[in-house]
Amino acid sequence: MKVVMAKKAGFCMGVRRAVQLAIKASYEAEKPVYTYGPLIHNEQALSLLEMLGVKPLKEIPEKAKGTIIIRAHGVPPEDKKRLKDAGFNVIDGTCPRVSRVQALARRYSRKGYHVVIIGDPDHAEVRGILGYAGKLGLVVSSFKDLERLPPLDKYVILSQTTQDEEFFKLIVEELLTRFPGGKVYNTICNATHDRQREVRNLCKECDAIVVVGGKHSANTKRLALIVQEEGKEVFLVETADELDKNALRKFRKIGVTAGASTPNWVINQVIRTIEEIPSPYESSWRRLTRKFLRFALESNIALALGAFWLALATLLVADYPLGFRLPFISSLFLFASHTVNRLVDLRALKLNDPFRANFLKKWRKAFMLATASGFLGALALAETLSHLLFVFFCLLAAGSLFYSLPFLGRREGLSPVQHLPGARSLFIAAGWLAAICFPPVITYGFKEVFFWWGAAVFLASFMRAVFLEILEFQGDGFVGKETLPVFIGKEKTFFVLKIVWIILGLVILGGFLTGGFQKEHLGILLVLFYSYAVLSYYEKDLLGKNLELELLAEGIPWILAGSIFLGEGIRRLGR
Repeated sequence: MKVVMAKKAGFCMGVRRAVQLAIKASYEAEKPVYTYGPLIHNEQALSLLEMLGVKPLKEIPEKAKGTIIIRAHGVPPEDKKRLKDAGFNVIDGTCPRVSRVQALARRYSRKGYHVVIIGDPDHAEVRGILGYAGKLGLVVSSFKDLERLPPLDKYVILSQTTQDEEFFKLIVEELLTRFPGGKVYNTICNATHDRQREVRNLCKECDAIVVVGGKHSANTKRLALIVQEEGKEVFLVETADELDKNALRKFRKIGVTAGASTPNWVINQVIRTIEEIPSPYESSWRRLTRKFLRFALESNIALALGAFWLALATLLVADYPLGFRLPFISSLFLFASHTVNRLVDLRALKLNDPFRANFLKKWRKAFMLATASGFLGALALAETLSHLLFVFFCLLAAGSLFYSLPFLGRREGLSPVQHLPGARSLFIAAGWLAAICFPPVITYGFKEVFFWWGAAVFLASFMRAVFLEILEFQGDGFVGKETLPVFIGKEKTFFVLKIVWIILGLVILGGFLTGGFQKEHLGILLVLFYSYAVLSYYEKDLLGKNLELELLAEGIPWILAGSIFLGEGIRRLGR
């Protein structure tokens, strides 16, 4: 089934901020930790917060202890005061854009202006804004409400941040016609505006639209209403389980959008489910190709093959005797290391990629056997080459298991190493460097080119690992994994990747200037162009493109290896 994802969907800035505050509070703040009302309008995210010990509080007690987080929608000022007076340590999770509307309501009400709020009177955000407007606050949710307004001379018009843009314009026009002279502030959030514009564009391109989000989410319901206004069939679902596959089967192209409170993993699961629906409009070869690629990624076969070719290229770049045993050892070891890490990390994987988690869970025994065979096979082959290589891989396997298994300092099912902020990608890159570059050095001796080639392998492997972490940062955050994107945020992570890319370029330049790389290695520049293209593609935040994005990340070792094979091929043709 052909699926088109809206460019803007999922967690908005305010929701992301509130969720991150709650996750951080669950680990660091004074216990118990509560939210005043539901933090956001998404049951799946709220259930996960409850797993972390963050529970919603409906009523404000007279006396309390612990920490309470004000929801993203905000609360009236009197509620905030009562929470503090009760003894709570209050963390304000109000969306900054909602805070701006609250500030406008307070400022104009103090000047004697009526504050007309265009929005739903029963919505938490509107009730909070009304608290700042006081007795001068008025709510308009329909044209009928205009009939009940008092005469307005001195007034200001504000909007609920998730209001429909077209409806806001029509109401404002009518208000100004009836009561000229009002001040107008379009306080609809940019994220809301972008989502509404995107869903209208999707309607022009697609046969039907699936809207993913909480049934109580105002902005999600408005997206569904816009689809209906555009004359397209709409399916509003909270999770993939609610999809009507038989009804969707008849469409050629399905558009998917999501409300501002919908987590990435829920959206990805919906998209994956729709893609798997057999469609008479999709060719069988396309469907089989997608299934093959997913299997190669989910089983770590693509990773193992990439490691094999990179290890083979390592022999070539140093002009060592070509053979398959060393690359095969490296491939088996990295396959086993990554697979065991996945098998003990199903909790986070279930959030980031439920299909992969179910696949690994279903075939858990087979993958456990494959993992053990990988480690034992690597050790057995290493022993056939040298005892020193066998000892080296024994130490490497012990380090891999120490990283993956929570046998020491067990906390939340993670090993002590996995709690080090940003350590995961560094350990993975170090593992690739050790498994790819050290075996030839141990077997044949050190050459100068290994200084530059090893640095290139390390940096390329680091970029690959961080790209994959970006795809999983939301789920990792919920289970407390301190990956680089969780620790410093996605935007700063992209900045780090650009710095690493520059360092990679300097390493390659240094290799040529010092004679470590020869002219036949000029193809290594391809990895610079490729990795920058991948970085640019990732920065577009193409939600729902996990298959393409993961393939691009896994392609980095292939391109690095391929550049060496290309140069060697050109050299031999030149003879």
